[in-house]
Amino acid sequence: MIKKIFQKYKMNKLLKKRFPNVIFGSNMIIESFDQIDNLNIKDYAYIGANAIWSLRGKISIGNNVIFGPRCILWPYNHNYNSSNFIPYGPRNEDIIKEIVIEDNVSIGMNTTILAGVKIEEGAIIASNSVVTKDVAKYAIVGGNPSRFIKNRNIEEYELLKKEGKLYLPYKVNNYNEN
Repeated sequence: MIKKIFQKYKMNKLLKKRFPNVIFGSNMIIESFDQIDNLNIKDYAYIGANAIWSLRGKISIGNNVIFGPRCILWPYNHNYNSSNFIPYGPRNEDIIKEIVIEDNVSIGMNTTILAGVKIEEGAIIASNSVVTKDVAKYAIVGGNPSRFIKNRNIEEYELLKKEGKLYLPYKVNNYNEN
């Protein structure tokens, strides 16, 4: 028990040192934490409580990205076409593909993002979505599997971006002062 608490403390300290402008929610679980170099966060991000991420594959996150609670990022799939075992092959046969999330993306709670997905700038992912395919710039998607709902107001988005009105730099700076 004490060993697990110490490991969690050590993980949180390393994450905060490596990503000082990221707010990590409580109880985050990271599979393959020893592969921390597979995680790249450009700058500001907020990761809600109880997130579950695997670092067996690369995860690249842009600036000003918000993850609601209980988001899962899973950059690999089991190889169900294994010639060695069924229902799937051993770990060294897993299919690993990078997850890329660009700037200014909002991801709702209980969302799962699977291997090989790219979410382009300004996209919004509705809560409880399962993202299996790429999401276009400014798109709002939702569902299981996620589907296009509509585009956000692009003119308003571009104006706010031009004026530098990004939420997370504001939030992180105020969070760190308390």
